[in-house]
Amino acid sequence: MIFIENLTKSFGGKEVLKGVSFEVKKGSITGFIGPNGAGKTTTIKIISGLIRKTRGVVKVLGEDPWDNPKVHEKMSVIFTNLVYPQENTVEEYLKDIGRIYGTDITELVDEFKLRPHLKKKLSQLSSGLAQRVQLVASLIKNPELIIADEPTANLDPPARIEFYEEVKKLNKQGVTFFISSHILSELEKIITDVVFINEGKVTFQGKVEKALKEAEEEEILLIVNDPEKAIKIIGGKIEGSYIKVKGKVRDIVDRLDDAGVEIISLRRSSLDDAFKKLSNI
Repeated sequence: MIFIENLTKSFGGKEVLKGVSFEVKKGSITGFIGPNGAGKTTTIKIISGLIRKTRGVVKVLGEDPWDNPKVHEKMSVIFTNLVYPQENTVEEYLKDIGRIYGTDITELVDEFKLRPHLKKKLSQLSSGLAQRVQLVASLIKNPELIIADEPTANLDPPARIEFYEEVKKLNKQGVTFFISSHILSELEKIITDVVFINEGKVTFQGKVEKALKEAEEEEILLIVNDPEKAIKIIGGKIEGSYIKVKGKVRDIVDRLDDAGVEIISLRRSSLDDAFKKLSNI
């Protein structure tokens, strides 16, 4: 779906993408993860055909996306904020896009429960509702690929969960997703693949399971019924109600179980931990 090789981009002599290479496979939900300023938005703008690369290979659906209508017919892009005249109503916005692609919006409006909001101006929408409208707009052309740049950055937790539930549903229907984010708590529950980027360089790409495995010997947080006994067995240190220890989850669980220490709660390495380890942060 997306193939990037040795991609570079410079602004005013400053190189912000430094030989970026990765691939997004058909049918995946791929997370594009990195801190603010890592190069995520620049990469997405190049993939979306909004800005030109400096050097390298960029293929989206087998084509160079720059100034290429064939790519845009099959790809939709969702940004953090709605880019459209804010005085327009939801109905005007969606019907305008529907006219471009010859699509009746009625079914999508009903599926995403937008009918009560059609007469609202875009400027009146909550962040969650605006993002739902963007998602509907992106589906009008029946895309094979949806690219989303920090789509949940302005959303509260329930709205983030709702957005990602829709992503999972659409992915099951065959839509490939490439989603950039620095909010990992919900994203890591739905993505199949991950690309880590930091300071303009890709530090990891592959399956989520592989990223977590490579970060396996990271910090583990435990709540147990006998912290003092647990510390003697597995080491680590107490922080509040938790024991923080480094090691392999299976080994730690087995040692505590053999000693009769009950584990009440355990949190293993997350994508955030994996990103920090694999990006040497």
